[in-house]
Formats: sequence, C-alpha cells, structure tokens
Amino acid sequence: MGKRVFIAGALSGKENTNRTPSKVVVDYLTNVHNMVSVASEVRNLGHYPFIPALDLLCGIISGVWNEDDYRGMSLGFLEVCDCVLVISASSGVKRELEVASQLGIPIYYSIEDI
Repeated sequence: MGKRVFIAGALSGKENTNRTPSKVVVDYLTNVHNMVSVASEVRNLGHYPFIPALDLLCGIISGVWNEDDYRGMSLGFLEVCDCVLVISASSGVKRELEVASQLGIPIYYSIEDI
C-alpha cells in the first residue's frame, strides 16, 4: 500500500533578496510547478502526495486567508502523513521538518528512498 507523502519545498523563493514583485510571483509559480511535478512522480510510484502549495486555491476562493491559515492547513496534513519528501530548502521547510522530527515522521531527500 502506498504512503501519504508530504512534499516539502520552498514556495516564496529566495529570502532577503531585492526581487521585483513580478519576480516574486514567477518564483512562486515555478516552485508550485516543481512541487506538482515531483508529486506526480510520487503518485506514479503508487504513493499519495500532499502538495502544500495547492492550498493557494482554497485561499483564492476564500479571499480572506492569512499566512497562519495556509501554514495551519499544511501542518495539519503533515501530522497525518507517513513521510516527508524534501525537494528544496526554505525557512518554511525548516519548520515543517522540525514538526516532522518531533512527530517521528521519516524525512527523505530522494524519491527512490520512499
């Protein structure tokens, strides 16, 4: 039976850089693309990926979500995942890995290791 795999990766791009607003948006969308691409590979191996970036759609529909709403949703799913697959680093990923470690959830850095 497949595992529930939390896909952990940077979303907002590089921190503490002087990027234009349009570059921030492009970086975000590129990172969402990367997460969805990896999740597709994970699914093709018979697992069940959770893509934190897709809560963006819920926020768009709601229109009133704040940063805590997004993080809360992702961490709620993290708590029930069987493992975490890290595809890139960020301060948000660091927080997710701290939670996973506290919960004893295995952390992988390669799809082949799942």
